[in-house]
Amino acid sequence: MTENIIRVSDILISILLLVFFLPIIILISILILVIDGKPILYKQIRVGYFGRRFKIFKFRTMSNNVFKNDNLRLTPLGKILRKTSLDELPQLINVLKQDMSIVGPRPLPISIEKKINKSVKTKRRMVLPGITGLSQINYTGKNRKLSEKVHLDLKFIEEKNIYKYFQILLITLFVVIIRFIKNKSSIIK
Repeated sequence: MTENIIRVSDILISILLLVFFLPIIILISILILVIDGKPILYKQIRVGYFGRRFKIFKFRTMSNNVFKNDNLRLTPLGKILRKTSLDELPQLINVLKQDMSIVGPRPLPISIEKKINKSVKTKRRMVLPGITGLSQINYTGKNRKLSEKVHLDLKFIEEKNIYKYFQILLITLFVVIIRFIKNKSSIIK
């Protein structure tokens, strides 16, 4: 029952956000195309529910030019998109495709997921990965160890319920706004 309510919530929230942000999505797409060229979206293979691999979508925030340091590749528009978390908007399509949920552990790239203990990996794969989650709302802008992120992911999985889902969703909204106002880096990493 809880999973069905969360799934329906995922679909409704995704549709509402896509409709609400449609003008911004179009504007961002045009700006990326005009300023940086194609592709507009960044796609990367991630590990999801029950270990299924899928392409995660984000607005491209890095230049197509090759630099030794990824920080040099981040475009001026990309900095704004990351700071405001607007680069994450295309993941709403991942939610509609049922690759992701709005709330859950972040889907990890294959290379990073390989570093996680097998039993922990199995637990993380028991829920749909999310756009936001307990680890994201507790991000302070400092580098964290993978083990710290995974600990928060496991805590969310153990406590997962409808109340926790909406609590994290609401806190995410406030965290994004506060970090934007304080000119901090993006909430979602």
